[in-house]
Amino acid sequence: MARAELNASSSLPPAAEAPAAEASPTTTDGGPVHLETPTLRGDVAMAAACLAFGLIGYFLIVPAAVYVPAKFAGTVNSPDFLPKLVLLLLSGFSALYLVKSLAAWIKTPAEGWAPRADWMLAGGTALICAGFVAAIFLVGLTLAAAICVAATMGYFGERRPTVIAPVAILLPLALWYFFEKMASILFPPPLWGIMGWLEASVRPALQSGGVA
Repeated sequence: MARAELNASSSLPPAAEAPAAEASPTTTDGGPVHLETPTLRGDVAMAAACLAFGLIGYFLIVPAAVYVPAKFAGTVNSPDFLPKLVLLLLSGFSALYLVKSLAAWIKTPAEGWAPRADWMLAGGTALICAGFVAAIFLVGLTLAAAICVAATMGYFGERRPTVIAPVAILLPLALWYFFEKMASILFPPPLWGIMGWLEASVRPALQSGGVA
């Protein structure tokens, strides 16, 4: 009986092997690649970007944006001394890091790229930030911040209005009250004075309550 069972089991076809999992992009140490994963390629790109920013700022932005009186030109008391010094240091260290990163990148095997979903998530976040900057000039910093906070929370998966609304309303209002009412730092006036209209609408209630 045992011999018959052995012969029967040996005649069975071999089990099908499980299909190999699709290889995911990896770094040089074998770990998975995501958009936030440090890579040598990212080091090269960031070093080049910092070097370009430092040189453009030193030779173009600071001379065009900073007024230097003639009596302070070329001295440590010049208004452009500190910005130029910081940009010069940034350019120097960025150049050194760029050479180091390029040498390491050339010597190592090719690294994988982050999944498309990561890039789409980052692209949506960048669009929200760009919309926030544009909204500052249209409706003012406070209202733009409220819209941006609500959009960001919704974009990253929060769907409860009872959570989004308090954060999107109270946080910008708290910042506005601190900067304008306590620190006396005025925000730039927007193209559409919606926040001024809202402030004028609630001013009587605030004055009656002793807040404004």
